[in-house]
Amino acid sequence: MKNILVPTDFSACASNATEAALDLAVRYNARIHLYSKIDIRYDWTTMSEEEKTAHPEDLRIIQNTELLFSEWKAKAMARGVEIKTVWSAGKLIENIIDYCNSYAIDFMVMGSHGASGKNEFFIGSNTQRVVRMVHCPVLIIKNDVQDYSLDKVVFASTFDEVEKKVFQYLLDFVRPFEPVIHLVTINTSGWFGQPYLLVKEAMDDFKALCGTLECHTHFYRDWTPDAGIRSFSREIGADLIAISNQQRHPLKRMFVGSNVEALVNHAEVPVLSIDLTSITVEAES
Repeated sequence: MKNILVPTDFSACASNATEAALDLAVRYNARIHLYSKIDIRYDWTTMSEEEKTAHPEDLRIIQNTELLFSEWKAKAMARGVEIKTVWSAGKLIENIIDYCNSYAIDFMVMGSHGASGKNEFFIGSNTQRVVRMVHCPVLIIKNDVQDYSLDKVVFASTFDEVEKKVFQYLLDFVRPFEPVIHLVTINTSGWFGQPYLLVKEAMDDFKALCGTLECHTHFYRDWTPDAGIRSFSREIGADLIAISNQQRHPLKRMFVGSNVEALVNHAEVPVLSIDLTSITVEAES
């Protein structure tokens, strides 16, 4: 982890994410890229200085953004963290994709308010859209995080062979914290259909990858994967939920919902959505 992108609108939940990102940057000696999409004219950068003076509201927005950036620069400097700040107009997701490609972003941290009801299905939060459309690991922060640490980590998975690469990434990420790892499979009528012994054998293979880290395997029954993961994590007092986000299909998301996006909305603790495929942008419906 070398370059951490933190999209922000300077809200409370975005500030929580920035604080967590600073903690991670200190731990991993990484650089922070603090980005904000602001509501100014899309052609601002091509306008002359004279033309810009005719739009005082846009100038005020830019000045306020730079002032807020300066506060975070001071915090980063005090902790010895290198930080780059940038704002732009235009479309949020496309701007994030372009930035990721230009600056070799290998990790993102975002805040989320969550959503409910029809907004969850038809509108969705910006964080959901990033999880859905940006192909890199994304850590979603919900609440205030002081001195970010991890004692108990949940990894929910189908434990297929292809998920081992994702799990190895998780282990590399959390190893400096030396947490206890909890591998969990959620038994529902439709998500995990393999026989118990086969799943147990697969989970034991994943457990062996933990090396010196303490690791436990669990079978948990619930009506949905999202509800099961959240209930299990609540019962053990987890500090992080990690889940693979590589095998995605738009029709599955439309008809039964995305397990990852549901967790982004509903989980009380941070969620790490792990996608290790190349960063691309998908067309929004």
